[in-house]
Amino acid sequence: MPMQSFEFIESRSFRAGAMLPGMNPRKLLTLLLAPALALVARASTTPTAKVGVYDSRVVAYAHFFQPAHQEPLQRLIADAKAAKAAGDMARFRELEKQIVADQRAMHLQVFSTAPIAETLAAMPERVAEVEREAGVARLVSKWDEEALRGVAAADRVDVTELLVRDCVLNEKQRQTMQEIAAQPPLPLAKAREMDAAGKL
Repeated sequence: MPMQSFEFIESRSFRAGAMLPGMNPRKLLTLLLAPALALVARASTTPTAKVGVYDSRVVAYAHFFQPAHQEPLQRLIADAKAAKAAGDMARFRELEKQIVADQRAMHLQVFSTAPIAETLAAMPERVAEVEREAGVARLVSKWDEEALRGVAAADRVDVTELLVRDCVLNEKQRQTMQEIAAQPPLPLAKAREMDAAGKL
């Protein structure tokens, strides 16, 4: 048998498969597409992953009063006072700058929609527990329109209460937290403008 090129053999094989005796071309096409159609049908019936959404302002406010935030903040304040008392003004100004930065960041988170990635990072076990309890794949701030693009309202589960459920707050703090939740947030650009002017 004379030597044939690989391309020629492949071409012959394809034509042979496509022109089986008695095989209707339309029926053959249906058979070829059946596996792909089955995959599409399976994908369309796969449940969409739920997404946990939260009010970042409420979570930031509640976390502010917890030991995980208060203990390092109080140490910072104590160190600043000690530096000032010792006459170490360079050290005092450095610590004062950190304290002010913490306060400004908190204002943007509590009064506006600044991200709270550091807050969530400080409570990984709670986040994992909330995801399991709520049956969600991930947590996203309810104000993060970009991250929630394409996520239907039916696939969003509000987990704000679950995130702050174990936070220790007094009655006044809980009331303030509820008042924050009841109000729309300041637009972030406006909040930053007010913060820069010392009005936030």
